[in-house]
Amino acid sequence: MRFFDVVLKNVFRRRVRSFLTALSVAVGVGAVTSLVSFAVGLKRAATEVYQNRDVDLVVIRAAVVDRLTSNLYENAQPRLAALPHVAAVAATLTETTSLGEGSLLGIPVHGQRPDEFAIKDLTIIAGRNLANDDTNCVLLGQQLLEMLDKRVGQTVDIESQSFRIVGIFKGVNLMEDATAIVPLTDLQTLMDRAGQVSEFEIRLANDLPDRSAISQQLQTQINGWQDESGKPLGLKATPTQEFVDQATDVRLSNALAWVCSVVALVVGGIGMLNTMLMAVLERTREIGLLRAIGWQRRRVGLLIVFEAQLLSAIGAVLGVLGGWILILALSRSHYSQGLVSPNLSPWVVLWAALLAPAVGLLGGTYPALRASRLQPMEALRYE
Repeated sequence: MRFFDVVLKNVFRRRVRSFLTALSVAVGVGAVTSLVSFAVGLKRAATEVYQNRDVDLVVIRAAVVDRLTSNLYENAQPRLAALPHVAAVAATLTETTSLGEGSLLGIPVHGQRPDEFAIKDLTIIAGRNLANDDTNCVLLGQQLLEMLDKRVGQTVDIESQSFRIVGIFKGVNLMEDATAIVPLTDLQTLMDRAGQVSEFEIRLANDLPDRSAISQQLQTQINGWQDESGKPLGLKATPTQEFVDQATDVRLSNALAWVCSVVALVVGGIGMLNTMLMAVLERTREIGLLRAIGWQRRRVGLLIVFEAQLLSAIGAVLGVLGGWILILALSRSHYSQGLVSPNLSPWVVLWAALLAPAVGLLGGTYPALRASRLQPMEALRYE
């Protein structure tokens, strides 16, 4: 009998135990797949929002990585706009609030000036864009509109104040599509943050000879700004990609994905270890017979390792499919629609493909060593 025939026979002759072992691996791989996919999608979506507006630098409060906790005075904007090589500066105040209508999730609401590129570059698919003289008016992303079941001309409550929907925009991705935009002064008044913004978005000129070097010079200059008394202004300019990488929600989702991966590896490895140890004990006489007919220690050990790897591979396939189904379900759920992308990244599948063999190796190494050290005569006498 050939080597791989023995592997298949040993795995599938105890179908219930093998299925439960593969299922334990699948649960871990599925959890990792969904979490890693969410983390990758969140980072990509946040980057796309800035890149779609050609934002080169983001200025927030120093020592702050979450723009929701950033607090800047908007009078710094003219000074930023006057810097060399700066084409445009847009101010944004961001708050997370409820829009009523049974919404259970905090919805990002951006306060922006209608005459700046952050609003002017939006793709309006219904109604119109915000105008300079608009008050208590709101633009809704397409996904958010569907979640609230509203249309242009109706009103929506933001912090118990009524705003009229004047237009619908299509964002570059689901993250932007699930937001609302109101005039900056309206949001400042509503949130009692007069003269304050969360961040400044800087767009550099297009015809720069060395964009990276000029960006670095501007960062150093802005970060070192002081007021009339010599006190630092506390501004921090960061390149777009670096800003997204340092964002609290992105870092938290990445950390959660890594922690889940380690837990899945340990739990799956323990389950695999238990299964393979039981298999070695039950097949002691069989292993002794294989050794007696000429199987070397190395081949016996590889037999156990390959069985563990086969179970892990089955678990990986089931886990990826289960994770994808979970992501698809979340993307269509009313409570998370617009926040989760249904796409499964190839990088996520690769990560699951690497995690599964690690589980098999972790759970199969010791049983393989134990099996390879069995003496043929002692194994054949084992009861």
